Amino acid sequence: AGAHSADLVSNCMGEFCPLDTERGYSITFPPSSDEMISRAVCDPSYGWIATPMAGGLRVAGKVEMGGREAPPSAEILDKIEQEARVLLGGSLGERVRSKDWLGFRPTMPDALPVVGRSRKLPESVFYAFGHQHVGWTLGGITGKLVAEMAVGKAPSVDLEACRPL
Repeated sequence: AGAHSADLVSNCMGEFCPLDTERGYSITFPPSSDEMISRAVCDPSYGWIATPMAGGLRVAGKVEMGGREAPPSAEILDKIEQEARVLLGGSLGERVRSKDWLGFRPTMPDALPVVGRSRKLPESVFYAFGHQHVGWTLGGITGKLVAEMAVGKAPSVDLEACRPL
């Protein structure tokens, strides 16, 4: 359920869940722009990464806490474009505004994922959410941990810091 996990935990299970969403942005430049670089380029001072793709050059980054309901920030999208032009030069072409994107990353206040048993139904409901930007990366180990708990084994990693609230 990702960024929607809090709704499920709170509304369906009646358990407290202070999950918020980090909002990550990306913009795209036309396909001719992807010839500028041959691999992903990251500039940590700007907080984004440029990646050549079949459909053009994607520049993604900039994170804000803002929930799921607020519209995308045009200011942030424009800032990414301005910074990309400074770093990568003027031959980027026109930004393809129809491909501007905003994605949600489930985030807990302590920045740790929630992995563990529900307090109300500990034998049948397991939580595994709040992995922020690394959900795909941590998905395998999280699945293994939940599987271990589901069959009655102790998790192979200490989950005390990740226990449900």
